[in-house]
Amino acid sequence: MTGDYRKPSEIEADIAAERARLSRDLETLQDRLTVDGLMDEVRLQVRAQINDVTAQVRGQVGSVTSDVATVLRDQISTASDMVSRSARKNPWPFAVIGLGVAWLAISAVTPDRSNGTRKPRIGMAPVKPATIPERHRYDTSPADAAAARLERDADVWAGTVVPESQPIPPYDPEPTWARDDDKLTLSRP
Repeated sequence: MTGDYRKPSEIEADIAAERARLSRDLETLQDRLTVDGLMDEVRLQVRAQINDVTAQVRGQVGSVTSDVATVLRDQISTASDMVSRSARKNPWPFAVIGLGVAWLAISAVTPDRSNGTRKPRIGMAPVKPATIPERHRYDTSPADAAAARLERDADVWAGTVVPESQPIPPYDPEPTWARDDDKLTLSRP
């Protein structure tokens, strides 16, 4: 026999507390063994592994970045030393390059004022004026004779199809949609 001198009510309270603890443990185990509980366990494990891999990758990226920065800094300083040495030996090419860049920057910013009118531009690109197509001059070759006949037939056909109340508009080298706004507002009555 043991030397346990507890009262039966104390022993019963201990047994009840142990039963409560065991039932809590059983409920916890049952919750863990359900589908949701297993998914939570897997989620926690995957999240922990992702955090570990992320920490490793961050460390590696940091070391690679610092190595690349060091190499780049060395190469840039070497290149700048070479450029400065060659500029000291031959300053004229660098001066000409500098003048060219300055000229390009100034010409891009200032408008063309050579004859007092602005050249038409779309954005920064100049607009090339349209050329009026010339009437073809045909010689006596069979191909040219056929082309002249086709052109005459097309003119006759256009005259019969389009009524005289609607004359064929003349060729406009600068259609309205391509005109500058100033020309449109000035040409309107």
